[in-house]
Amino acid sequence: MSKKFDPTRREFLRHASLVSAAGSMAAPFALNLLTMNVAAAATTGLTDYKALVCLYLSGGNDHNNTVIATDTPSWNGYLAARNVGGSASIVLPQANLLPLTTAAPVIDSIGTRSFALHPSMGPMQTLFNSGRAAVIANVGTLIMPIPDKVAYRNNTYQKPVNLFSHSDQTAQWQSTDPSKINYGWGGRMADQIKTNNSSTQQNFTCISTSGNTAFLAGETINQYQISANGTATPIGGLTNLFGVGGSSNPLQNIIATASSNNVFELEHAAVVQRSIAAQANLSAVLTTTAAPVVPLPSQYTNPNTGLLANNSLATQLQTVARIIAGRNTLGAHRQVFFVSIGGFDTHDFQATNQADLLARVAHAASYFDTTLQTLADSSGGPASDLSSSVTLFTISDFGRTLTSNGDGTDHGWGSHHFVVGGAVKGQNIYSVGGFPLTAVTNTAAGIDNPLDVGSGNYVPQISVDQYAGTLAKWFGLIPADISYVFPNLANFPTSDLGFMA
Repeated sequence: MSKKFDPTRREFLRHASLVSAAGSMAAPFALNLLTMNVAAAATTGLTDYKALVCLYLSGGNDHNNTVIATDTPSWNGYLAARNVGGSASIVLPQANLLPLTTAAPVIDSIGTRSFALHPSMGPMQTLFNSGRAAVIANVGTLIMPIPDKVAYRNNTYQKPVNLFSHSDQTAQWQSTDPSKINYGWGGRMADQIKTNNSSTQQNFTCISTSGNTAFLAGETINQYQISANGTATPIGGLTNLFGVGGSSNPLQNIIATASSNNVFELEHAAVVQRSIAAQANLSAVLTTTAAPVVPLPSQYTNPNTGLLANNSLATQLQTVARIIAGRNTLGAHRQVFFVSIGGFDTHDFQATNQADLLARVAHAASYFDTTLQTLADSSGGPASDLSSSVTLFTISDFGRTLTSNGDGTDHGWGSHHFVVGGAVKGQNIYSVGGFPLTAVTNTAAGIDNPLDVGSGNYVPQISVDQYAGTLAKWFGLIPADISYVFPNLANFPTSDLGFMA
């Protein structure tokens, strides 16, 4: 299969470096370019520790029942759109909602706004009201600003491709760069910042507890995948084959050694050697950070049954915390993690399914934040507060329609998201142009929602690039690298939404 050549500076340099390996005459040209350009652009010299943890709500979370505007105009619009379906109604009783106390009054063109969370998100309410979490309103895939539904219908505004499609919108949320759809912005950030980690431990710059993910796919970085519960299983037969262990193991010598200078053999051997070393290093860290060093998460209460149950998402975050506790052992100064929870494609049974999912999200986020505040150190140092050095944020395929289909909701566009951590300027709801009116356009009733492109689908007013770019700046990327990772940022008036300290 042929690969379309990507004529960006760095892709050109990567091709040039491959040419240099083929013949010595090309080497000075390619190597000089690499030295002058790539090294100068890399974000280097970072000696503190920071981590980003992406929490993917797979399926497209219904944001309208997650963060609810309760001011009178919005609440009336909410009831009109969702109070259908009889016993299957997805309307949340107003008396059960969890009020949010914002640090300052939220006033926009609609008036003074008020907000609440889904009744099952008690721990997230506590995080928000204590200043440790913020809401970023109406975020979505955009290539350029689209101010309203009139502009949306105007073909002079470039739109994301295949809106409302799970696969396409997931790809665009996780990549943001249409020219590099196979690479994620988590991985591309890691490309720019990986040299701040130990040269022998860069395998642990990007780590997923939820399988292979486009979000962590870098142009040069390799993502490391680990089980949700933190099991780093070695390659069978390498630990003790016929009583021989370690580097003397004959099987290890066979699979990790090239028998010739064949480029494929050499690369295979390098990959195997890297995998063996990575597994051994990470296993050592996970052994020293097992519970009770990094405590097990408590059980959460299933809001539908009232019974206690284990929370697999919290277990993923415990694994992340255990790896962060080993940051000094691993020589890591910057890390990007990916965790996920599925089931948010709530066309049916939304009332019960989403209640349980959001309960798990809130419980896991609270557990993680609390754990980070007294996190152990696998290298033997004292426990420390890492909560201001680690930021957790949510993403999802898309939002969902404000209108109910009777038992659930259908695919939407813009949606609301949470950012959690000690470095977050919390107890605030961040928006551009104000929090959207919760209403479906109804000409007969005299209701016009300027952001409603149909069925209560909001035109996003914050792009994924702006959301991610704000996190990237806090993470420590220099402006040139932020522009490289998020090329669409040049189309927007601001690249920093101000929600990070």
